[in-house]
Amino acid sequence: MGRDHAIDAFRGLAIIGMIFFTATLRLSSDLPEPLRHNVWGSLHLGDFVLPMFLFASGLSLAYFLRKMEKEKQNMFLQNVIKRFGKLIFVGISLSLFSAYGFLEMDEVMLSVLLFIVCVAFSKLDWKAILGIIFLINISYIILTQFGLESIFIGHYLGGYPAALYYLPVMLTGLIIGKGIISRGLWCESNKITILSIFVFFVIFWGFIPINKMTASPSFIMLSILFSTLVFVVTERIVRSINYLGKLEYVGRKPLRYWVIMYIIFIIPVWFYVEFSGQVLPLHVQWPIGIAMSLGLMILLLGISHIIDFIVILD
Repeated sequence: MGRDHAIDAFRGLAIIGMIFFTATLRLSSDLPEPLRHNVWGSLHLGDFVLPMFLFASGLSLAYFLRKMEKEKQNMFLQNVIKRFGKLIFVGISLSLFSAYGFLEMDEVMLSVLLFIVCVAFSKLDWKAILGIIFLINISYIILTQFGLESIFIGHYLGGYPAALYYLPVMLTGLIIGKGIISRGLWCESNKITILSIFVFFVIFWGFIPINKMTASPSFIMLSILFSTLVFVVTERIVRSINYLGKLEYVGRKPLRYWVIMYIIFIIPVWFYVEFSGQVLPLHVQWPIGIAMSLGLMILLLGISHIIDFIVILD
């Protein structure tokens, strides 16, 4: 078993969670408290799925960079530009439907911004990256001291200013991914990294309450700890049974799943709301909404397999 399997499975779990919570949030207005997310001033399980995906992106970025080390510099830049271009095209195309405004920041745009910054920081050692994470958290406290946290309000995921404060999630994933490649999952640098993140969480929780809607340092540090825990559990399961099948398959094609979801579900719902005078979320009773969300995930899996089949035929 290669640890790539664990990363694929972990990323698959993250994208499934993102799709489930994205769909249910648009379908049902009467969701039980545990199934809600993106609620100001409160914390729910669904709030962690985006940070999990960003953490997984940091893990896989370490492998991408390792693979590119064998390529020439111009080939490396071409691959980075290609990935950047694909992500930013998708982010711009979906922004009206995903972030409720053209060119607003959504999950894909957030990922592409963090990807570029993490590539730029990838040559730094883990101690320097931890220092950057600490400084980012300090800058948030300075921001709040001047009463500027209102810059996050009225924008999906806190808007572009919040991207900086999500950066520690992907950076930590990058540190741990590099540790996995070089010396194993719980090498010394990874242990110190997680301990440092825990200390950061305790310190900044005393200054700033946990709030996903403004990407507060306490929420981000807690998200990293949660993501690490889930990844470790996933890694142990994959190590014991060697393969998690469909979960790994989904994890290898996250962008495809996200785009297909918008094409067959989110965009049609958006047009329905626009032309029917309805508002989101729709008033589908929550048990039916959950069943529809689960059915959507099965449909996405089927469509993805059909695409693979067509590609093979070509």
